[in-house]
Amino acid sequence: MSDSPDLERRYRQLLACYPRAFRREHEQEIVAVLMAGADEDQQRPGLGEAANLIKYALWMRLGLSRGGIMINDRTFSISIDRPSRSLMTVFGAGRKAPRITMSPSTVEVRMGWAFQATIPREAIASARSLNRGELRGPFRLSVLRGVNYWAGTALVNGAGTGLVEIALDRPKWVRLGPLPAPMRRLIVSAEDQSGLVAELNPSTQRSPGSGDSTLSSRAR
Repeated sequence: MSDSPDLERRYRQLLACYPRAFRREHEQEIVAVLMAGADEDQQRPGLGEAANLIKYALWMRLGLSRGGIMINDRTFSISIDRPSRSLMTVFGAGRKAPRITMSPSTVEVRMGWAFQATIPREAIASARSLNRGELRGPFRLSVLRGVNYWAGTALVNGAGTGLVEIALDRPKWVRLGPLPAPMRRLIVSAEDQSGLVAELNPSTQRSPGSGDSTLSSRAR
């Protein structure tokens, strides 16, 4: 953690690249998290850190991002079994693409062009490990892979194991390919099932200054 006035001033100079309305709502919180994650004697933002802040500011101004900065984010891979690799390629979700990216404020879920969701963390009511036998309706078909949707639930998976159920306290609009759809529950297949559950549950969320230091962007 740093209390350097020079470092804070330089962070604010970088944040000046963001739209005024966004800064008015989020600047104090972002600066606090950046300062908490800085080294004690740090006087300047790191080159990678500054580049990411500028990059996402440009994305926001070009309309490629809806805003927000996720600091100290963590990424969980969506698991894909060997027989499903070809199918995932069709979905535009190669080996590295399907992922869940977490920050102190949002959870982003991506599977290529087929599924996109940005969920405020405060909207997550619970997360738990799920056995395949607990699935209901059409989701009980063991061969289902990719993106499937039924009655407000999205199944985004590349494997039949490592399933995590994420329940929301209110419906959230997500993208199923080109179409919007309301989602109240999300089921994903995770390579690190227990780690994802621990990260998602409010009682076990990490403090903003811990963990990875990669930057990415999205608004609440």
